[in-house]
Amino acid sequence: MPKAGRYREGVPCWVELAVPDVRRAELFYGELFDWDFVEPDGLTGLSVATLHGAQVAGLVHRAPAGGGFGWTTYLAVDDADRAAGAVRQAGGRIVREPGEVADLGRGALAVDPLGAAFGLWQGRLNPGAGLVNEPGTVTWNEHLSPDPDGARAFYRQVLGYDYARPAGDYTVFRAGGLPAGGIGGNPGVDPDGPAALWAVYFGAADTDRTVARAVRLGGIVLDGPEPTPFGRIAVLRDHTGAVFTLIGIGREGAPEAA
Repeated sequence: MPKAGRYREGVPCWVELAVPDVRRAELFYGELFDWDFVEPDGLTGLSVATLHGAQVAGLVHRAPAGGGFGWTTYLAVDDADRAAGAVRQAGGRIVREPGEVADLGRGALAVDPLGAAFGLWQGRLNPGAGLVNEPGTVTWNEHLSPDPDGARAFYRQVLGYDYARPAGDYTVFRAGGLPAGGIGGNPGVDPDGPAALWAVYFGAADTDRTVARAVRLGGIVLDGPEPTPFGRIAVLRDHTGAVFTLIGIGREGAPEAA
């Protein structure tokens, strides 16, 4: 994931977990990733996770855009209303119209033609995550579906993505010419999950120990841990049924996509 700061258009800038019980989710993820939590003034039902004083993710009490409870990836946009129009023109749906979020920014929720839910975020006082590519923070976001070519066409039209040379059906997408995430086929490690989704990766200093901690907290291992060229990976389901991926990263953070 690109470094935190002012995010280029199209770059994953924030992740948010819709849950039935925010306090229970705070206990799970606070213990798992050493997160602390703050409640922004005037935003009922939202809890912002922080690590080393920087905001890293959100927990919100509501049903997500695409069905069951899960993590939503927000993509940075310069104009949320214009981006929502582009989503519609490309065959997607807007399930929560663009609206102001206090004085932090303007956001919307969408579903692409493959059925994957995602957010649009026009950041102002809050551009997005303030810390990434470290243990306990987001390191990568990728779109997985049975139709990667269809996904690539949609996001190229909406956000202007271009793509690195594919490895099989997987490609790295670039925003503003720089690597920002991936698009590929759904490997089906979650048989109860949606066919299309935006997957979220969190860094772990030690993947196996973090997996063991997640299991003690009520999580379920869906796949791994197993080695990859980018770090040791495991896919888990949390206590609510939300799926996320752990990837082992070194002290310098996850390697940049090529």
